[in-house]
Amino acid sequence: MFDDFARHWTPILPLSALGKAPQRAVLAGVPLVLWRDGSGKASVLIDRCPHRGVSLALGSIENGRLACGFHGWEFGGDGSCLHIPFNPDTGLAPRGATALPSRELGGLLWVFTGFDPDSEPVLAPHLLDYSLARFDYYEDWDCHWTRAMENMLDFPHLPYVHRTTIGRFVRSKQKRNSRLTFDLEDTDYGFRFGTRVDDNPPGASLSWYRPNSMILDTMPEPRIQRVQIFCIPTEPNRTRMLLVTVRNFATNPAAGLVFDKFNLKVLHQDKAIVESSDPVEVPASGERSVPTDRPTLAFRTWYLRELKGTSVEASA
Repeated sequence: MFDDFARHWTPILPLSALGKAPQRAVLAGVPLVLWRDGSGKASVLIDRCPHRGVSLALGSIENGRLACGFHGWEFGGDGSCLHIPFNPDTGLAPRGATALPSRELGGLLWVFTGFDPDSEPVLAPHLLDYSLARFDYYEDWDCHWTRAMENMLDFPHLPYVHRTTIGRFVRSKQKRNSRLTFDLEDTDYGFRFGTRVDDNPPGASLSWYRPNSMILDTMPEPRIQRVQIFCIPTEPNRTRMLLVTVRNFATNPAAGLVFDKFNLKVLHQDKAIVESSDPVEVPASGERSVPTDRPTLAFRTWYLRELKGTSVEASA
């Protein structure tokens, strides 16, 4: 289970997207059902009824319990079987569904790709700052998550893919013989780097949060305009792009519509490029890298060394 993405926390969707009905999602190839129990707590189960293996997401919420749509078996948020129709004398304990560790933090529903977490989700501070204007959005792309992740850490593509949006600021400084340099530094959460074109003032800074998130800071303090993107593996060679943007200025709703539209345009400029990647997954060799690939290669090295080949055994 969770092949090549085992034992890590990742958000799966914004909490605002979790409605009253059970919702199906796929994380690293594993089908899940997301729902809220009677207390309003978000719960995550493997989307498989232990009775006959059907999707629990096809069921309903009955009195705060998840009821299977096939035979009406009812489950609690921890997966425990609470009721089996027509079988009052049948033991419930051995007939539970499989729950996964989950957290409601920073406006997102986090899921652990395993059963016994030895850590908690690492959140960037802006996710907990409710004074900031915020926009959450997600959509699914036809690509491997590692290609999307490298794209989000790739600065040199800005003046080409994003020439009409954020790339125009880089393009205005660029000459035929320009040199792009980084000041990449390791952090507790991954790494961070600033950018500089020739002798121009430093440009945007980017951060990588293990395993699958990028943060782009586009303005110097005290202004905050920050974009965070999570590249979440779903079905094979499918990736959920979860976008969170925040800012501490122009917080009125009308301005928000303008900023949100712009950020979506930037995101969509990347889509066709990333989906065209061949091979689909980042390879260990065979591509011709250059010095400006340093941040993406740092991620790739970590992925191939620490995450590729990982998995967890299915719970009994």
